[in-house]
Amino acid sequence: MNRRFQNADIKLVSKLYSENELYKAVCSVGLQFETELPKFGLCAEECFMETLELLSEIAVKGEDILPETDNLWLRKENDYRRFDRTVDGEEIRKAVGIVFGFVILVVDSSNHPFYRRILSERLTTIVANHKWNDWTTTLERIFDLTLPDGWFDAFIDDGPDGNEIMTDLSERINTLQSQPPTTNLTIQFVKEQYNTNCQQFMGKMENPQFITPKRNEAV
Repeated sequence: MNRRFQNADIKLVSKLYSENELYKAVCSVGLQFETELPKFGLCAEECFMETLELLSEIAVKGEDILPETDNLWLRKENDYRRFDRTVDGEEIRKAVGIVFGFVILVVDSSNHPFYRRILSERLTTIVANHKWNDWTTTLERIFDLTLPDGWFDAFIDDGPDGNEIMTDLSERINTLQSQPPTTNLTIQFVKEQYNTNCQQFMGKMENPQFITPKRNEAV
């Protein structure tokens, strides 16, 4: 995660992935998890995109991802810590653990023994090694959710290319943020104004009526 999501980012993710099964699963518990992270506040949309990022890397590297699993955790933990150094370490670990929990949920949907058994068990062990107070309860709440059988296999078949998903979303968000605001706002700049015994008005006027005689003035 390069930066935190703003409201426009959240709405964009919601619009793009509203029918995605994984997104629906994350959203079903996302508000609760966000409330449990009062300082870090990982929202459902951030959690979903962070999960997709890790899944994309796993899909590209396949079984070669196994030696890198420890670094997957450390990288996320360090990334999250950089946003706010004052956030308690346990809360940071829980935020990372929630993302890992959804990754485990997804790879467990695979029909491939490596993902469903070996990688799933390895990722669960990593979470346990970085546990927080209610880590087992957190994982149980995630594992109670379901994804269609073979969901991760279909994800791999779609051909994810590293961070392509995150890059595409980032470009969409940047485009959205570069657009001018749509509010109807009239801005007027007055460099100099001279008035002599006349009424002075600022802003938009329609059919004004002056109560003093007309006099010459320079604006």
